[in-house]
Amino acid sequence: MAQLPALTLEAAGSGRAVTLNAVGCPLVLICHGQETAPAAFEVNNAVRAQFADAGQVCIASVIDLRQFPSMFHGMVRPELEKAYRKAAEKLPEGADPAEFVVLLPDWKGEATDALEAGGSTKQAVVVVADAAGGIVGSYHGKEPGRGALDLMAELAGSADK
Repeated sequence: MAQLPALTLEAAGSGRAVTLNAVGCPLVLICHGQETAPAAFEVNNAVRAQFADAGQVCIASVIDLRQFPSMFHGMVRPELEKAYRKAAEKLPEGADPAEFVVLLPDWKGEATDALEAGGSTKQAVVVVADAAGGIVGSYHGKEPGRGALDLMAELAGSADK
């Protein structure tokens, strides 16, 4: 089984360091760019409807931002933090935004490439991994929420064996 990369990304808004292969629970990654960001909402809504607890399943966006040279990072960061705050406001009372809103800027595209999600700025890619960082599978298609749920079902099926 392929493994998630041992890359650590800093979450926008919370500053939480997330090492992709060491999250410690099943992980749903939505790889996307600015144009494909709606897929992140679709996946979050679909997965959270079945797995409400962030300790049960972690969901994170890996946002491919390699097209922005470092001199523009200062303009992009506040937009990411604004997106974090906006999503955090919609959480139920008592929910920790750092656990439920995980926006991982991928400034160099390293994580995106390691996850074989290079086209995610044109079509989002969903990658699901088990608690040990083993990749269950990925979904490239027009229904990322459904794709994420299908991969979660595969994960549950492999756990039953």
